[in-house]
Amino acid sequence: MNETRRLFLLSALTGLAGTASLAFAPALAGAALPLHSATDALRAVAASQSARSYHAAGPEEGRPIVLARSHSQDIERYANAASLLAAQGYHVLVPALRDADPAELGKDLIAFIDSVHIPEAVFVGIGQSGQAVRAAADLRRSRVVGLLQVEDSATPQQIADAAATLVRQGKWRT
Repeated sequence: MNETRRLFLLSALTGLAGTASLAFAPALAGAALPLHSATDALRAVAASQSARSYHAAGPEEGRPIVLARSHSQDIERYANAASLLAAQGYHVLVPALRDADPAELGKDLIAFIDSVHIPEAVFVGIGQSGQAVRAAADLRRSRVVGLLQVEDSATPQQIADAAATLVRQGKWRT
């Protein structure tokens, strides 16, 4: 099947043969913003049962990045990557997904961005949630500006650098 130009798939940051390589930007000066800074919040999502809450960081007018996190994954790495991206002016959303198969989680991710009124975003999935972001892209390609599937071993800095690269390369409608 012909991939649309709106879908950028970068399959793992390290360790897999045949994957795209990224030239990572130099590390940001300073430490990541704390999880509970003035721009961060844990918010309830009334419109979507799929993500009962989500972590948000960065200005709401920034380009949206969804870091998909399964319920079993630790929020700390996601919060650190979100803080690094928020410091660059991106609007980062980390929904806490339910326990389900990847196809259902893909539907949940689309329902989530609908519930927070985001027409399109860059989607990032780490480990198991990488399958969920792929399912979301398969379901609604027009809503996925960029897709990043990351290995479990990726650092928050690597995740932030790769996601920021996709945002800059993306073909945004809005």
